[in-house]
Amino acid sequence: MPSTRERLLDAAQHVVEDDGWTAVTMARIARLAGVSRQTVHNELGTKHALAQALALRELDRFLAIVRDRLRAADDVVEAVRSACEGALELGERSLLVRTIVTSVPSEQDGDLLSVLTTESGEIVEAASLVVRQELLDRFAPLPFDDDELVVAVEAVVRLVLSSITRPSKPAAVAAQEIAWILGLALEGRTATRAAAR
Repeated sequence: MPSTRERLLDAAQHVVEDDGWTAVTMARIARLAGVSRQTVHNELGTKHALAQALALRELDRFLAIVRDRLRAADDVVEAVRSACEGALELGERSLLVRTIVTSVPSEQDGDLLSVLTTESGEIVEAASLVVRQELLDRFAPLPFDDDELVVAVEAVVRLVLSSITRPSKPAAVAAQEIAWILGLALEGRTATRAAAR
């Protein structure tokens, strides 16, 4: 049986997907989940904290695909391309994400969209940590030092997030371009290290 928190997040997601973020109220979530409004506040805090919790829960779905794709490839650039494509395709299919990114700003108070854009630090950090660890587990040694790997992975994650929130190309094309950029960085770093020997 799902926890109270999961039931509340399910209820909130249902409201967002059906009626948009402005329709989300603590009272409505409480009614849908069959709990008191105080329980909603105790579990989730503010409406902004609810937006963060929804985004982080959705991130878990994305990261499951990213992990699988990174583990399945034999080449680091292909692994990143495949992982990016999987994440971007999920972004296209996710009703929650589509609802967030297609909201007209005047129709929503910005909490949910801002969590994915201007306040995306927690999402970027969580995703970057997973991607870095998977790359190190699967493809070490990489030609980057620790600080360089942090920068490279964060750049990839931010490009994917940007492509999800403001899609302008098919997932396969965007993923190929992101992987190409990483490939250039890997080649450049490998060449620099070889020249230094």
